[in-house]
Amino acid sequence: MSDPLGAVRTHGVVRMLGLARPRGGRFALGVLLGAAATAAGVGLLSLAAWLIATAATHPAVTALSVAVVLTRALGVTRGVARYLERLVTHDAALRTLADARDRVYARLAATEPVRRFRSGDLVSRLVSDTDATQDLLVRGLTPPLAALLVGGGVVALSTALLTEGGLLLAAGLVLAGVAVPLLAARAGRGPGRRVAAARAELSTALVDALQGAPDLVAYGAMDRAVARVEAADADLTRTARRDARLLGLGAGATALLAGLTLWGSLLLGVAAVSAGRLGPIPLAVLVLTALAAFEIVAPLPAAAARLGAVRASGERLFGVLDTPPQVRPASDEPVPAGPADLRIRDLTARYDGPLVLDGLDLDVPAGAHVAVVGPSGAGKSTLAAILFRFQEAEGGAVRLGDADLLHRSPDAVRAAVSGVPQDPHVFDSTVRENLRLARPAATDDELRAVLTRVRLDLDLDEPVGIRGSRLSGGMRQRLALARALLTDPALLVLDEPTAHLDPGTRDAVLDDLLDAAAGRATLLITHDLAGVERMEHVYVVREGTVAEHGTPAELLAADGWLARAGRAPLSRATAGR
Repeated sequence: MSDPLGAVRTHGVVRMLGLARPRGGRFALGVLLGAAATAAGVGLLSLAAWLIATAATHPAVTALSVAVVLTRALGVTRGVARYLERLVTHDAALRTLADARDRVYARLAATEPVRRFRSGDLVSRLVSDTDATQDLLVRGLTPPLAALLVGGGVVALSTALLTEGGLLLAAGLVLAGVAVPLLAARAGRGPGRRVAAARAELSTALVDALQGAPDLVAYGAMDRAVARVEAADADLTRTARRDARLLGLGAGATALLAGLTLWGSLLLGVAAVSAGRLGPIPLAVLVLTALAAFEIVAPLPAAAARLGAVRASGERLFGVLDTPPQVRPASDEPVPAGPADLRIRDLTARYDGPLVLDGLDLDVPAGAHVAVVGPSGAGKSTLAAILFRFQEAEGGAVRLGDADLLHRSPDAVRAAVSGVPQDPHVFDSTVRENLRLARPAATDDELRAVLTRVRLDLDLDEPVGIRGSRLSGGMRQRLALARALLTDPALLVLDEPTAHLDPGTRDAVLDDLLDAAAGRATLLITHDLAGVERMEHVYVVREGTVAEHGTPAELLAADGWLARAGRAPLSRATAGR
């Protein structure tokens, strides 16, 4: 069986370079500017060698005037070209990085990938691994291409002065610019992969420790969590040190080759001068040109040593982008607004292999309140996920009015179907900003009105804390309902809205939720049977199919699951004792 991520492992760096394709022209200009800056630097030293050697022969000043002007011109050209090269390449790289982030955000906005990665690891992929794109484009794209262009010209100049000197310089540049980077890349493959993994582990350990701090302290496990963070940090430090040693070895090897090439050029030049094949002035130009030429390849070993880390980051980045969607592409045609009946017929769905919904039939008339109850594992949460378009159904039909929700895009469905998930997320911001997630253009009067509907007495400027830590569980549920009501959905889905509340708070919150949803088609999905008597119709789901359905009174009178499991809890007084 083929490996769906094989292409990522094999061509991760190539695919990261492919992100720059829309700005290929800018990068090409950056390469030319970089080549111009490097060539100006080499030319400056070569011309200076000629100027000094020629000046030693005491020629007329007019004979040196052109060289003096060229020296100044090359000096200015080098600085201006280098500045423009950095400006153009960094601008293009940052714009490419922004595009890469947009792609990652867009993929994560589909919700399903978020559930497949741990939060700390996902942060590392979103930040560090995405930033590796910029590192590759700035250090791994422009310098090698500029070195190729300028290196050929420098070798041609040296060969014109002295053939064997040019060949020696070509060999030195090939060793320093190709052999050393290849060895550095090969040696850096393992450390680079370990750096990416260690960085992800540190991020994961740190996020887990911060998010779980109250529970870790309560159970006396904070010391172990801190020790895990320290161990991850120590591992990252050790790996980074190995990476630094590798970079040092690459720089040392380049310097050694530069020195050997310089001495070799000098010896060959002196021999050529003794043989009368080379003059003293060309000798100075040949030697100093060889010295300057290694500026061309100096950045390459470090860039190559980083390829291992960049490749690992590319694999992790495209691991997010290549995560297959759980919801197949569908039409963006909007779901008609206004009251509508929900009709579910023969709905089937899987979760990690086996069927969890097997031929489910269900109706929610417009304006009616309907409950879906059943034991854990019956498929209730899968039903909610399908209605929110977080998960794809395998078969059947889900129609809201005349619209088949299974053939509409998630955004189109969520404009008509909203609700309160089992664990609603509250952002670390104000009440106003949390509400405006649902309707950014809502006025303060509209926000206050919806807070009144859900019986929530909060100031719009009040901060809610991390994950709503300044609010009680019931207040978070009410805030989530207010946010859902702002979208004015045709169908309101309440998925275990009182799962983590005590009985007294649970009853009050459920009453407020149902009162606020009056006149709106509402589907309550719960395993908590308290309050189900307020529903107009109840469906009992067992093993993925409807086992019983009817009014609460009808089901209580029958000898079925609901009567056996919930006869006592269905009484509000009994539930409160």
